[in-house]
Amino acid sequence: MTSIILNAQEFAVNDGETVLDTLLRNRVAIPYGCRAGACQACLMMSDGEIPDDCQLGLSKERIQEGYFLSCQCEPEQTMQLQFPALSQEKHLATVVEKTQLNPRTVRLRLSCRLRWRAGQYITLWINDRTARCYSIASVASLHYFIELHIRIYPTGAVSPYLLNTIKIGDQLAIQGPYGECVYDPKQAQQALLLIAAGTGLAPLLGLAQDALSQGHGSAVHLLFSVKRHKDFYGISELQILQQQYANFHVTLACDEAVATLTPPPELPATASYSAVLHRDFAQLRGTKVYICGGDDFVQRAQKQCFMQGASRRDIICEAFINFSPSEA
Repeated sequence: MTSIILNAQEFAVNDGETVLDTLLRNRVAIPYGCRAGACQACLMMSDGEIPDDCQLGLSKERIQEGYFLSCQCEPEQTMQLQFPALSQEKHLATVVEKTQLNPRTVRLRLSCRLRWRAGQYITLWINDRTARCYSIASVASLHYFIELHIRIYPTGAVSPYLLNTIKIGDQLAIQGPYGECVYDPKQAQQALLLIAAGTGLAPLLGLAQDALSQGHGSAVHLLFSVKRHKDFYGISELQILQQQYANFHVTLACDEAVATLTPPPELPATASYSAVLHRDFAQLRGTKVYICGGDDFVQRAQKQCFMQGASRRDIICEAFINFSPSEA
């Protein structure tokens, strides 16, 4: 059995446990968020040997300095640990707008001196221990604010606080940005297919606006999928973009349509996203595909796009962490 040493205390690591699991089991206060290596809230340092798979996504500088993701690290030998000083990497952001977009989604707009690209994500902290990742829907060259679309879970640890407690003028600590789900101007003559599920719309709305504002020369198709018609949001904004740019096209998809429910006239979603892909995008060879949403959705859509001709290098995915309702 291996062990970890922190602040002169030694803790035994059970089989299959990560460093984070071990510390939490022993009631050691450690910040964490997604438990999947995305938010980087649980970063720790070691001057010894570190397993390679717990440093994925970190910068070369951090890897060289001995940083690792404690939620991904299953120690192979005794490790001497220390907490990094991350306070200088956090930025204060001021809430400048808060709007409920539908019963399950709230939009926050934050003002912050930060460089970002549409489609990246930030880690948002509500206290020293609790953080979550949210994608950026705004474009730095067009907007002064960072826009986040937040799914509300009534019993969650973060989203109810953002919905019910945070108000305009309040400040939040954010970290980042991270991620590579961004527009590349080198793709200007390549057709783009953006497939979003739920709040996966956020990064792809930002990416679409970024591409269009830079004069993207080929078609940009956005396929927006939800489980129920009442989960749609941002439709008027998408319609305005369609009116402004002749090469931008939006298709709505809804799982409820499969059960032959009649959608509202303003939401003509008549099929599931899978059926829409088969119907309207049967041949994807040469198309750049971006897919954002829950992990299960992303995996299914990625497989279908590959089977319909998109090359693996042309499929960019951003899978959201599937928190349980009590954690979100």
